[in-house]
Amino acid sequence: MKFKNKINLTSLILIITLLLISTGVMAQEFPVTITDSLGEEVKLEEKPTRIISLSPNMTEVLFAVGAGDNVVGVTKFADYPEEATKVDIIGSITEPNIEKIITMEPDVVIASSVNKMETIERLKELNVKVVGFSANSVDKAIENIKTVAELTGNQEKGEEIVTKMYIKIGEITNLVEDHLKNNEKRKVFYEIWNDPLYTAGKNNFIDDLISMAGGINIGRLAEGQWPQYNLEKLLIENPEVYISTPHSADMEVSKEKIKNREQYQSISAIKNDRVYLIDQNILNRPSPRLVKGLALMTKAVFPDLTEEVNEIMKD
Repeated sequence: MKFKNKINLTSLILIITLLLISTGVMAQEFPVTITDSLGEEVKLEEKPTRIISLSPNMTEVLFAVGAGDNVVGVTKFADYPEEATKVDIIGSITEPNIEKIITMEPDVVIASSVNKMETIERLKELNVKVVGFSANSVDKAIENIKTVAELTGNQEKGEEIVTKMYIKIGEITNLVEDHLKNNEKRKVFYEIWNDPLYTAGKNNFIDDLISMAGGINIGRLAEGQWPQYNLEKLLIENPEVYISTPHSADMEVSKEKIKNREQYQSISAIKNDRVYLIDQNILNRPSPRLVKGLALMTKAVFPDLTEEVNEIMKD
């Protein structure tokens, strides 16, 4: 389901409701077979009761769909929801403890694109069932949520989450589309890291969020999904909105520090006080909180829509 055109919310709700009825959500049974983002077919004979997550975003998804009680291992910085902080840590995203994972005897390990392929391959060599997920768009992130829910025996909860996400996103994108009838899109730069400068390029969910919010992602001009960006090009492109996170540098970032950087004073976003800091865990993790990320992005691109966006998000 794409968000390229204006959505009739009543029709959307009706379609999703009919889909839920037709797919028999209430009577999910095992075995379950899915195809993951690596193109691998994965079959679970029974509902998994011992799950290990190799990334914070997949940990969020697992807890959101109702599989939190079955999560026995997570990586460092898996800090949402709070219950996830009480789960055993099996290492970092890039350096998980393979030996510890094996001894925990998981039914399935959930990986994402931030994990090293060598980690995934090594676990498979040791006969550990691994499912890999990646999200190069908001649509794909939502599809992954639905798949994780199905894989863990929580399809009904997954459908509920997905439905709410589609509705909220539809309301926000419709609001932006109406606003753009009388307003120009804004050039946006999203800073992932500041020295050297890295941004979100094309074909990723952050680029998608910027577009949905009515922005033009100037990071698309660089090569790759997460490219290094040249300062000279940043000055030439002259973004009207500059978005960063509190932790896009070794030392905590602030709006004042960004505004006081050498040569930044000529940038439109700096001159017009259009610098925004957004929690990186909300924007950078493809999880159900992407809806909140879209809301924050929209308010940064078009501050005059703040009241309407807050009204949409209050439930």
